[in-house]
Amino acid sequence: MTSQLENIMTCGLFVEITTSQSRNFIIIQDHWVKFNAELKRYNLKQNIENWEKYGITYKINEKYFYMTSIPYFGQIIPNNFVYKEIPKGEYVFFSHTGKMEEIKNTIYNIYKKLLPNLGLNIEHYSIVGFIHFEKYDFRFQWNKPNSIVEIYLPLNMLTK
Repeated sequence: MTSQLENIMTCGLFVEITTSQSRNFIIIQDHWVKFNAELKRYNLKQNIENWEKYGITYKINEKYFYMTSIPYFGQIIPNNFVYKEIPKGEYVFFSHTGKMEEIKNTIYNIYKKLLPNLGLNIEHYSIVGFIHFEKYDFRFQWNKPNSIVEIYLPLNMLTK
């Protein structure tokens, strides 16, 4: 499924990750705990019904990073937070349903099975600033079988 998105400015914390999916699960899970503690510490609450958080995977040179973030609307943020923009454009998105430990399988299926079968070209990370991002909202319920996370990939302009 595709979606046209407007610019989304985010702010949050990043951590370096590896090329090991199982190791990254532990790193990212710990990072979310740290990030949520910072949100609570600085009283960066979001609307209970319409909250959104983002998990952004990106690459700089040969290193991979994961950023936990919330939308930035000019609120005062901690000094250790950084900004990252999700640029306006057309995106393809997929849903991961179920426990978080299985999200690596969903991501594998997206890149190795779904994208090749759909014939979609994804924009290079150096153009948009990230590889893909996860959107968490009210449908996310930690490790519940009906939990939903959306995974967005930017479409290449040449595929339009």
